[in-house]
Amino acid sequence: MTTAAAFAAVAAGGASGWYAVAQYWIAFLGAGLLLIDSAVQRLPNVLTLHAGAGTLVLLTAAAAAGEPGSLSRAVAVAAAAGALFTAAALGGMGLGDAKLAVSLGALLGWHSWQAALVALVTSYFLGAVVAIGLLVTGRQHRKSHLAFGPFLIIGTLATLVTST
Repeated sequence: MTTAAAFAAVAAGGASGWYAVAQYWIAFLGAGLLLIDSAVQRLPNVLTLHAGAGTLVLLTAAAAAGEPGSLSRAVAVAAAAGALFTAAALGGMGLGDAKLAVSLGALLGWHSWQAALVALVTSYFLGAVVAIGLLVTGRQHRKSHLAFGPFLIIGTLATLVTST
């Protein structure tokens, strides 16, 4: 069900070619990562590292095919996202989020810097809304941990659907 919803989101975005394949790659792995992180608050290396490597390979294929987008911008955004989330890991965020941010940043960066910023703001907004809802309903308290990977994935897919 999660994978089908992710694939439907990618299809709704209307991307084509290798860039679409890269989006489906993230949707496929992202569905599993979303479920795993929600359940155990962990993003396994086997999925985050394959997500990053696969995304960069597919975006390289898109660049070689002459598809609209920028591989250099994708790499720059991936590096910036990885650095930002690695720095955030020093403050308590998980390193899995940093590894995931590399592949999501590359995918968003292919499109634009603006898409990457919108996805970041959307992810934090969604996380804040859910956290506040959990606090208000008493399902979590102020010191509870909330998996952030699902919000990164949903924020990325939502941004790609609206900006592609």
